[in-house]
Amino acid sequence: MIWLLLLVVAILILGHYGLPETVNPHDFQETPSAIKIMRGAEPFRLQGKTEIAFLLVHGFEDSPYTMRNLGELLHSEGHTVIAPLLPGHGTNVKDLARTRYEHWLQAVRDTYARERPRFRHFFLVGFSMGGNLCLNVAASLARQSPFENGAPLSSLTGMVCISAPVVLNGFLNGRPIIKDARLFLSGVFKNFINHIPKAQTAVSEKVMIPWVGYDDAYTMPALHSFKLGIARIKQKLYRIKEPVCLIHATSDKTVHIENMHYIFRKVSSHEKRAFVFKLDEDLSTHHVLVTHQLVREKVFHYLLEFVHDTLKGFDLKPVVFTPGGSKKNWLDKLRRFRG
Repeated sequence: MIWLLLLVVAILILGHYGLPETVNPHDFQETPSAIKIMRGAEPFRLQGKTEIAFLLVHGFEDSPYTMRNLGELLHSEGHTVIAPLLPGHGTNVKDLARTRYEHWLQAVRDTYARERPRFRHFFLVGFSMGGNLCLNVAASLARQSPFENGAPLSSLTGMVCISAPVVLNGFLNGRPIIKDARLFLSGVFKNFINHIPKAQTAVSEKVMIPWVGYDDAYTMPALHSFKLGIARIKQKLYRIKEPVCLIHATSDKTVHIENMHYIFRKVSSHEKRAFVFKLDEDLSTHHVLVTHQLVREKVFHYLLEFVHDTLKGFDLKPVVFTPGGSKKNWLDKLRRFRG
């Protein structure tokens, strides 16, 4: 009986972690040729006139198409928008099967390192896995301190995470979270099964939530890496001190909303916001809020509100209080400085 119990435990551990594999994060970083990229999944860059830039990061098996409308909105305000195509995405599932979480994270890091020095203010905006990658980049920046003109070159102005996960299967905030029971054994399955089918999407859902990506199946080796990779940020969230905005749906069937609550509690940001939506429709997973016809305008509204408030905070002049005077006079001075 004990041997049987030990065998079950061993299978569960192997099923969760899988066998170790060596990953070179710098592999697969070249952008595929235009002819190989599926229509609508192309990376894009919209050059603006301000000193403000946004790096938009799409999700797992997703593409920059999801971030296109948001990018155009930000660009309409004069800002620069960069939306890369993550390795293995936007082409075919064979390419995705060769890539891992480390490749996707390295792509975001490289883009940030290349683009950040060109702008005064820089925001990270990520959807789903893209939000997790943004959190990871922000946490790693906390250990860097190159300076230019007295300001940290590596610092972020702010970050927005939409439907971002830190756990698919596991425990969060004292409660069990199970996205898919098959993920408990993904470390074993990935050696024998390349793909597992997704639930068929209704035509009405495709109209309600436009999307370009791999919609037929999950690629098991990449999915297993995704599952393990997103959880590594849990121990690093305390490093994040930049302003953070979290956006989620209460009934998200892909990434449980407990993920948002966990991130909100763990980040050390003095300024953090969480916007939660309730969707009154049963046609979708309530996950892809960025393109959802019923809620995307609200998502854009709250995102812009966060951006504007964050930029205003950076531009405020310091308030100098001179000795003497009453508390009321100090408050009057503060109001005048804030306009």
